[in-house]
Amino acid sequence: MTAADRPGRADRPGRLAALGGGPLLLPVSAETAAGGAPFAWPTVQHDGQTHVLAFTSEQAIATALPGESVRYVTVELAEVAANIPDDSWILAVDPGSPTAARIPAGELRDLPSCGTTVEVAGALRAAIVAEDADALMAALLRAEFTVPLSPAGDSAPEPARLSNPDFPWWCLPDEQGQPSVPVFTSPALMRRALGDTATVAATATSVQLFANWPDPGWQLAVNPGTPMAVSLPGSAVRGVSGWLDELRTGGPTGDAPDPARPDLSPPDPGPSDLSVPDPEAPLRMQVLIPHRYLHSYVSDGYDRIAGLVDRWYGPGRDTPRRLYARLGLLGPQSPFSSSDEWVPVIRWQPGPDTPSSWLDGGPQQHALVVPDGAGLHIVHQDGRDELLARYDAERRRWLPAQDGPAQPEPPPVE
Repeated sequence: MTAADRPGRADRPGRLAALGGGPLLLPVSAETAAGGAPFAWPTVQHDGQTHVLAFTSEQAIATALPGESVRYVTVELAEVAANIPDDSWILAVDPGSPTAARIPAGELRDLPSCGTTVEVAGALRAAIVAEDADALMAALLRAEFTVPLSPAGDSAPEPARLSNPDFPWWCLPDEQGQPSVPVFTSPALMRRALGDTATVAATATSVQLFANWPDPGWQLAVNPGTPMAVSLPGSAVRGVSGWLDELRTGGPTGDAPDPARPDLSPPDPGPSDLSVPDPEAPLRMQVLIPHRYLHSYVSDGYDRIAGLVDRWYGPGRDTPRRLYARLGLLGPQSPFSSSDEWVPVIRWQPGPDTPSSWLDGGPQQHALVVPDGAGLHIVHQDGRDELLARYDAERRRWLPAQDGPAQPEPPPVE
């Protein structure tokens, strides 16, 4: 902060960058510091506006509040941006010092260094307030977690991976005595809740955390002791893990492939009438989706497509291998593999604005917004085509399809 405010360098971007690179100290009561009271924002009124007091060092606290014994919690700028409850509030950093800064809450949320943390934390908080289970799960699936190491356990295995059978999970009882594993959406939140007794054992995505959950009798405690605290029973965590694994290995209703079982699916035919679109099938456009992005669509309501726009060839004419061969999608850096048993495909009816080259030419690289009514399909290697969800543009959500294989849509009425 001092460097950012020297003569000739007192530019606002530099000041904000300096703030984002280090911790902030927020004054709290002695009870809160000892864990006996919930966190309360340290606010003062100035010129009719609410200011949140924050400091960059203990020396800055001593300068602003001389002679006072001040307890504090350590946070990151992104945490303040994500959790400050009112956009009209102002963050006052090091008030009374030459490096003082006043930053409106709305400006904090727009800082690039705070973007991902604010987005995930804001979605998590909104889902908790609304008691929306679907939105909560979507927020959790987007998060990356800091997993603390139990201070009573042995040192973490090297490298500290959750899949390691010796990983030292930290299980603590909650207020009701339920065994819980604490995880946090940032290291600073972990330090605030657990203090210096906790050390980071691993950083894990939600998929890694859910897939390696150690005990269905343990609940998942996300950000305990913070305004974004939420708990999930272990059975729910295992259920999400099974759902994700089902999507990765066998599609929404299929079984995971058994490596010991021979492949009895029919081989892909050579050149035949399957290599051209069925003239009786309604015209549809489609784009293949890498498997790892599937949960972003079904859980997060993702509404963008980028890839090779291709014509749908008709019922039963596409399989993963045929699609990969026709579109030239296999290679060292490809997200697809010739061994894939299924592949996600977004398919939609062309409209009046559809380029004629899409309709009459070959596959073309393009990016677009998901059209209203588009279907998210799972195309299997045995030729099955299952409709997983349909996109509702007004609600900006993918709505689950009815059980059973998808049927071709009737051609539009002229």
